[in-house]
Amino acid sequence: MRFFHKHLRRLLLFFLKRHPNLALDVLRHHPNLALDVLRDHPNLVLDALRRQDNLSFANFPGRPQRNFEDLDWLLVSNSSNRGLLRMGFDEAAFLFRFARSQPAAQILEIGRYYGGSAFLFAVASDHNSMVTSIDIAPHNDELLKVALTKSGFTHKVQLLVGDSCSGEARFDFYDLILVDGDHSYEGVLKDYEYWRKAVKPGGCLAFHNAAAERPHTVTLPGPFRLVQEIADRDREYYRREPDVGSLALFIRTQRPFS
Repeated sequence: MRFFHKHLRRLLLFFLKRHPNLALDVLRHHPNLALDVLRDHPNLVLDALRRQDNLSFANFPGRPQRNFEDLDWLLVSNSSNRGLLRMGFDEAAFLFRFARSQPAAQILEIGRYYGGSAFLFAVASDHNSMVTSIDIAPHNDELLKVALTKSGFTHKVQLLVGDSCSGEARFDFYDLILVDGDHSYEGVLKDYEYWRKAVKPGGCLAFHNAAAERPHTVTLPGPFRLVQEIADRDREYYRREPDVGSLALFIRTQRPFS
């Protein structure tokens, strides 16, 4: 075991120098190892944090952002080295396609993190849409705002900082709500209970990290448990659709909430 640990550390140190995003993603999922490496090599870890370019809008490309293929810089195709958009390719493609299909869409995002999905919704939605994104502690808002300004999207994106249940939950209002904030069962349940009546009939309610439609998804126990409960107890109001990657999807039925 010591032999394995020694060589794993050596490999991580190599990747911290050459591929910081990949190494940092591994360390995020192994806190004990992260503390060990940080204790022995603090400068190397700090330098890797400074160089994780694809987790910042600092390298926002100069070309117009209009279609899904223009967003290649937001993500890469493997789960260990995602960029600003912390999603699989299939998940991002589904959300882009759904947002683009809704004229004058009202979109709510719960959990912004680095801002990649907020930017994706801004590109996908039409000129008359509104994307509202709520996060209690966003990581990248200043550079995200610069990217939105350069792309001409500021008029249709509202970046809110605060508790996810502090916004106005207007009945039958949103075409799409993406729940991707607190991933504990208690947290995601709170979000659902607060916002569940805000999706308009025919609209989509999506939970990230809540399904395992394919191998190598990042599926977390809290959201996974909740979507099973919704499918069971609220099927009159929400019809479960086929999963996409780790996205659990529901379409709001026409039945009014009692």
